[in-house]
Amino acid sequence: MAGGGKSGGGVSLYAVLGVASDCSDAELRSAYRKLAMKWHPDKCAGAGSSAGGDDAAKARFQKIQGAYAVLSDPNKRILYDVGAYDSDGDDDGAGEILGDILDAMSQAGPAESGKGESLEELQRQFEELFLRPSPSSFCPPVCT
Repeated sequence: MAGGGKSGGGVSLYAVLGVASDCSDAELRSAYRKLAMKWHPDKCAGAGSSAGGDDAAKARFQKIQGAYAVLSDPNKRILYDVGAYDSDGDDDGAGEILGDILDAMSQAGPAESGKGESLEELQRQFEELFLRPSPSSFCPPVCT
């Protein structure tokens, strides 16, 4: 039923929402809404449950919200799917960089008479930024 990565050895975020790892945005949103309505603490509190039940409903609701927050964000979802998402360090830094790269790649079409950047050019830029150390970062200014 559900697949995808696991967060910190726990249950898959996809399993929390009861969706497959290849679900669409609409399926994800629909599952989230159903579960959020079912487990909302105000709804569960009104059902005459015990205080322990209220805490359990609140914890479940928070898990549902957390799973949706990651999976509904395309950048976080990609990082989660490849096992690189770290909810403890969720400062959006890597997500923003990845988002910028993906945006640039999606806007890059075939280079027409010098207009736009080709995918090869974007790849070269990516490698320069992230894979190749800058000579100036390792040498004092007199080394260059």
